[in-house]
Amino acid sequence: MLNSRYFKSLLFVVFISLLNQVSAQSVEDIISKHITAMGGSDKLSKFKSLKMISTMSVMNMSMPVSTTVIQDRAFRTETTVENMKIIQAVNGSKGWMLNPMAGESKAIALPDEAVQQYSAQTDLTGLYNYKEKGYEVNLEGEQDLSGAKVYKLVLTMKNGVKQENYISKDTYYILKVVATVPVNGQQVQTENLQSDFRQIDGITFPFLSEISTSAMPGTKMINKLETVEINPKIDESIFAMPN
Repeated sequence: MLNSRYFKSLLFVVFISLLNQVSAQSVEDIISKHITAMGGSDKLSKFKSLKMISTMSVMNMSMPVSTTVIQDRAFRTETTVENMKIIQAVNGSKGWMLNPMAGESKAIALPDEAVQQYSAQTDLTGLYNYKEKGYEVNLEGEQDLSGAKVYKLVLTMKNGVKQENYISKDTYYILKVVATVPVNGQQVQTENLQSDFRQIDGITFPFLSEISTSAMPGTKMINKLETVEINPKIDESIFAMPN
């Protein structure tokens, strides 16, 4: 007959093993439904580039923003403020910025941690194929988000950047994203509330984002999508740092 203490220990090990399997299955099930809600594997697997025009409103100012992305390779955003263009770009492991409002007449290289932060923006498909991308995803329970029931999935990227995704139990859209990144030796947290989801060429986008960051306490940025182009032709020279 099995020793009573040994038997209880064995039951505990089996219970923990089953619990881990259920948790893993739950993560896969949630992600699968989320992928379907975002347009499905067939659409996302062919999503290789993007152009977006949006309007960013902050501190009683309205600014047009143009964003161009090549999946997992390059990112460029142009923000027009008082007829001056602020440009930020990442091209592979390098990045640069041109900010005439700061008195800069030439582009300057971005520090590594800024490149790390912007590199996350080159992933157009998020949780799709997350294992192949080298991401780790953990389910950290369920919560209430302004009356909506959500799953909290924490994604850790290969570069160590952590991203909390709050996925609706109803629509399986991501209603909130909280990202924590190192900036100048400090951890900066950015929160993005997403809504007004619409499909463009079969892929779902949030057309309204409300963004706040610990780097600018008390300031809320509202970003409204105007136009979206899926897989446009892109002149890749726009990502190269100008002389």
